[in-house]
Amino acid sequence: MNAQYPRIAVIHHLQQPFFGNAAAPLGAVEEHFGGVLPDLAGLDGLVSFGGEQAAWDPALAPEVELIAEAVTRRIPFLGVCLGAQLLARATGGENLRLERRLLTWHPLTVIAEDPVLGAIPPGAHALHWNQDGFEPPPGAVEVYARPDGGRAEGFRVGGSAWGVQFHPEVDEVTLDGWYAGWPEAVGEAGTTVADARAADARHLAGQAALSTAIFGAFTRVVRENARSAHA
Repeated sequence: MNAQYPRIAVIHHLQQPFFGNAAAPLGAVEEHFGGVLPDLAGLDGLVSFGGEQAAWDPALAPEVELIAEAVTRRIPFLGVCLGAQLLARATGGENLRLERRLLTWHPLTVIAEDPVLGAIPPGAHALHWNQDGFEPPPGAVEVYARPDGGRAEGFRVGGSAWGVQFHPEVDEVTLDGWYAGWPEAVGEAGTTVADARAADARHLAGQAALSTAIFGAFTRVVRENARSAHA
């Protein structure tokens, strides 16, 4: 195998992109910023991270088309937050604006077997910093139970594309930056900094294990598929 095996591309949307807890399980990747998209030719896996944009923003239409093509080609894809919303949009699902911004932690309950999203640590909680959500496309498998309010948490399309609405990759440094960068988000979510930080203190320590489980499993799927393709 060559030094670039497997070839995984990551699409960033934030002005201050980060990997957080996802860095170690993903390993070496090629990064794409500012609407510059990767070429799918020779690509073994694709990850799309979160951002402030809405999935229906016309500027994101080329990425929606790219994701749809990756799904068609069965190139493993993992979408996080905005990335999951784009996956839903690319495969016939729906995007929606939440009635109120969501800033909370929610316990994850696995309801379907899945090679990427299914093997999570006991007691894992999902970190939400969301303004939008999604409905998975017809035929998708929802891997996690929906929390109160009916929002979809995580799903699989076909056998090679996954999306999660929450942020397993966020570490303490990143979360501190979000509080500093979006101070209005706390009030818009109907909570307080004290209550939000108390929840962080209870659950943030488990983020690394959750991220390792999800991104590590995705990377293994990419590696196994690439090994077969490049054999």
